[in-house]
Amino acid sequence: MKRKQHFYSINAALASGVMYYVLELSKSGRTAIDWAVIGLVSCAILWNLIQLGLRLHSVSHMNLWHLLRTLTFWIVGLFNTVLLRPEDVGEWKHTAGWLFILLAIGDSIFVFMKERRFVAERAVDAPPPSVDVEQ
Repeated sequence: MKRKQHFYSINAALASGVMYYVLELSKSGRTAIDWAVIGLVSCAILWNLIQLGLRLHSVSHMNLWHLLRTLTFWIVGLFNTVLLRPEDVGEWKHTAGWLFILLAIGDSIFVFMKERRFVAERAVDAPPPSVDVEQ
Protein backbone atom coordinates (compact mmCIF):
# COMPACT_ATOMS: atom_id res chain seq x y z
CA MET A 1 0.00 0.00 0.00
CA LYS A 2 1.34 3.40 -0.94
CA ARG A 3 1.70 5.93 1.85
CA LYS A 4 -0.30 9.09 1.47
CA GLN A 5 1.82 12.23 1.48
CA HIS A 6 0.67 15.23 3.49
CA PHE A 7 1.46 18.78 2.47
CA TYR A 8 1.20 20.95 5.56
CA SER A 9 1.49 24.13 3.50
CA ILE A 10 -1.68 23.20 1.56
CA ASN A 11 -3.49 22.23 4.78
CA ALA A 12 -2.58 25.56 6.39
CA ALA A 13 -3.74 27.49 3.32
CA LEU A 14 -7.08 25.65 3.31
CA ALA A 15 -7.55 26.26 7.03
CA SER A 16 -6.76 29.94 6.45
CA GLY A 17 -9.50 30.05 3.82
CA VAL A 18 -11.92 28.54 6.33
CA MET A 19 -10.83 31.17 8.88
CA TYR A 20 -11.57 33.96 6.42
CA TYR A 21 -15.00 32.48 5.72
CA VAL A 22 -15.76 32.16 9.45
CA LEU A 23 -14.70 35.76 10.10
CA GLU A 24 -16.88 36.99 7.23
CA LEU A 25 -19.91 35.05 8.45
CA SER A 26 -19.56 36.29 12.01
CA LYS A 27 -18.88 39.91 11.07
CA SER A 28 -22.20 41.22 12.43
CA GLY A 29 -21.75 39.73 15.90
CA ARG A 30 -19.80 36.86 17.39
CA THR A 31 -21.37 34.36 19.76
CA ALA A 32 -19.68 31.68 21.86
CA ILE A 33 -19.99 29.19 19.00
CA ASP A 34 -18.27 31.61 16.62
CA TRP A 35 -15.39 32.06 19.07
CA ALA A 36 -15.12 28.28 19.50
CA VAL A 37 -14.91 27.77 15.73
CA ILE A 38 -12.36 30.59 15.40
CA GLY A 39 -10.30 28.99 18.17
CA LEU A 40 -10.43 25.53 16.55
CA VAL A 41 -9.50 26.84 13.12
CA SER A 42 -6.65 28.87 14.65
CA CYS A 43 -5.36 25.71 16.34
CA ALA A 44 -5.56 23.85 13.01
CA ILE A 45 -3.58 26.59 11.24
CA LEU A 46 -0.94 26.69 13.99
CA TRP A 47 -0.62 22.90 14.09
CA ASN A 48 -0.07 22.72 10.33
CA LEU A 49 2.46 25.56 10.43
CA ILE A 50 4.35 23.95 13.31
CA GLN A 51 4.45 20.63 11.46
CA LEU A 52 5.60 22.42 8.31
CA GLY A 53 8.32 24.16 10.29
CA LEU A 54 9.50 20.87 11.79
CA ARG A 55 9.53 19.26 8.34
CA LEU A 56 11.52 22.10 6.80
CA HIS A 57 13.88 22.21 9.79
CA SER A 58 14.63 18.52 9.39
CA VAL A 59 15.60 19.14 5.76
CA SER A 60 17.76 22.21 6.07
CA HIS A 61 18.87 22.01 9.73
CA MET A 62 18.68 25.78 9.76
CA ASN A 63 16.58 28.30 11.61
CA LEU A 64 12.99 28.74 10.58
CA TRP A 65 13.38 32.33 9.45
CA HIS A 66 11.97 31.64 6.02
CA LEU A 67 8.68 30.40 7.43
CA LEU A 68 8.51 33.26 9.92
CA ARG A 69 9.22 35.76 7.15
CA THR A 70 6.38 34.30 5.07
CA LEU A 71 3.99 34.52 8.01
CA THR A 72 5.02 38.13 8.62
CA PHE A 73 4.37 39.02 4.97
CA TRP A 74 0.88 37.48 5.20
CA ILE A 75 0.01 39.19 8.48
CA VAL A 76 1.22 42.65 7.41
CA GLY A 77 -0.38 42.27 3.98
CA LEU A 78 -3.76 41.18 5.34
CA PHE A 79 -3.85 43.89 7.98
CA ASN A 80 -3.16 46.51 5.31
CA THR A 81 -5.67 45.22 2.75
CA VAL A 82 -8.55 43.13 4.06
CA LEU A 83 -8.59 44.48 7.61
CA LEU A 84 -7.89 48.10 6.66
CA ARG A 85 -10.38 50.77 7.64
CA PRO A 86 -12.46 52.03 4.69
CA GLU A 87 -11.12 55.58 5.02
CA ASP A 88 -7.53 54.34 4.61
CA VAL A 89 -8.17 52.61 1.27
CA GLY A 90 -6.24 54.35 -1.50
CA GLU A 91 -3.42 55.54 0.73
CA TRP A 92 0.11 54.19 0.84
CA LYS A 93 -0.87 51.55 3.43
CA HIS A 94 -3.22 49.90 0.98
CA THR A 95 -0.57 49.81 -1.77
CA ALA A 96 2.04 48.51 0.68
CA GLY A 97 -0.45 45.86 1.84
CA TRP A 98 -0.88 44.55 -1.70
CA LEU A 99 2.90 44.51 -2.13
CA PHE A 100 3.23 42.42 1.02
CA ILE A 101 0.46 40.09 -0.24
CA LEU A 102 2.41 39.57 -3.49
CA LEU A 103 5.59 38.88 -1.53
CA ALA A 104 3.68 36.45 0.70
CA ILE A 105 2.26 34.59 -2.30
CA GLY A 106 5.71 34.24 -3.85
CA ASP A 107 7.22 33.16 -0.54
CA SER A 108 4.39 30.67 0.04
CA ILE A 109 4.98 29.13 -3.38
CA PHE A 110 8.67 28.80 -2.53
CA VAL A 111 7.82 27.13 0.83
CA PHE A 112 5.44 24.73 -0.94
CA MET A 113 8.09 23.85 -3.54
CA LYS A 114 10.60 23.21 -0.76
CA GLU A 115 8.12 20.99 1.06
CA ARG A 116 7.21 19.15 -2.16
CA ARG A 117 10.89 18.49 -2.86
CA PHE A 118 11.30 17.13 0.66
CA VAL A 119 8.28 14.81 0.32
CA ALA A 120 9.55 13.54 -3.04
CA GLU A 121 12.99 12.83 -1.58
CA ARG A 122 11.46 11.01 1.38
CA ALA A 123 9.31 8.91 -0.95
CA VAL A 124 12.40 7.84 -2.93
CA ASP A 125 14.51 7.16 0.17
CA ALA A 126 11.80 5.29 2.07
CA PRO A 127 12.15 1.53 2.15
CA PRO A 128 9.41 -0.40 0.40
CA PRO A 129 6.68 -1.69 2.67
CA SER A 130 7.16 -5.25 3.78
CA VAL A 131 4.79 -7.74 2.26
CA ASP A 132 3.90 -10.84 4.20
CA VAL A 133 3.28 -13.76 1.91
CA GLU A 134 1.67 -16.85 3.31
CA GLN A 135 3.19 -20.09 2.14
